Amino acid sequence: MQSQVIALLVPEGSRKATLLVRRADGQFALEGIDARVASATRVAASWFRQGSPIVDPATSAVVGYEVTEVSAA
Repeated sequence: MQSQVIALLVPEGSRKATLLVRRADGQFALEGIDARVASATRVAASWFRQGSPIVDPATSAVVGYEVTEVSAA
């Protein structure tokens, strides 16, 4: 199995983003990406439908949204 991006976290108003990645060995990792890539992720986000909010249980703040890939077919 190859590494797979599970989630993309892009805080509103930020030029930085974080990826949640499942590595080939099954381990999960958070990986920061730079401003250029974070900007490109905003464009890539249009390839997904925004779903239910993901809420931080400690603060009740929305930290992201579930997404569903939009089919190209």
